[in-house]
Amino acid sequence: MSLRRVLSLLCLGACAAAFAGCSGDTLSFDPVASAATKTAQSESSRVAFTASMSVDGVGGMAFSGAGVFDGKTRSGAMNMRFELPQDAQAQLGAVDPTMQMIMDGRDGLVVYMRSPLFARVAGDKWLKVDLAKAAKEEGLDLQTVMSSTQVDPTQTLAMLTASTDAHPVSYDRVRGVFTTHYTFDVDLVRLAKQHKELRKTFDTLRKLTGVSSFPAEAWLDQSGRVRRLKLDMSYNTPAGGAMSMSVTEDLYAFGIKVNVPPPDASQVMSLPTG
Repeated sequence: MSLRRVLSLLCLGACAAAFAGCSGDTLSFDPVASAATKTAQSESSRVAFTASMSVDGVGGMAFSGAGVFDGKTRSGAMNMRFELPQDAQAQLGAVDPTMQMIMDGRDGLVVYMRSPLFARVAGDKWLKVDLAKAAKEEGLDLQTVMSSTQVDPTQTLAMLTASTDAHPVSYDRVRGVFTTHYTFDVDLVRLAKQHKELRKTFDTLRKLTGVSSFPAEAWLDQSGRVRRLKLDMSYNTPAGGAMSMSVTEDLYAFGIKVNVPPPDASQVMSLPTG
């Protein structure tokens, strides 16, 4: 399997986890939307997530990860593990489907990735992708690029700012913290209005799938922060096949000190952006 094919597959999964999450602050009396805004303003936290997706004719894949992220510098690190479709895994053989990722947002945005999946091309080196440079070459706004990828693991919070019909359903403990468990719907129409840079994306999604909202859950602590969120979506693709995906993300250890230096230059291989 070519490096481009592997990267495309992993990016599909990573982007699905964020579901084109986008940054932004939305003031709302809705408890979930308000908590999402407050949590997004926290400077740093630990993050852990699990996600799965299934597409008719393609198969299912799952992925999980854990790491740290500093919202102030937009920098952090994450370790991820993938469960790929059978045909993809067969092509890869016994290669370990794991990946390390470092995000350096102090000057633009640079992402470093290292994985046994890239060994044939990069060996044990880190692949470097300069998203700021790539965005400039494509005439894109860097903020939009950052907002539409999984480089910021807390971007899924933005989905919650489009919460509607939020209702408390129970009280649970998440990683030992007392929380109120809410169910609600994510309104794609509202989400498109809130984030102009991705309005076309969400409008197109609604037209192609006929889906205007999807169910979600959030667990809020007594300080009004999101401790856990869960997004579920299923729809028929324009080709007629069914697609479903589910993402669960935990946020904890708020305020943790994050110090993740980029890899040494001798251990880095730049990936062409053109």
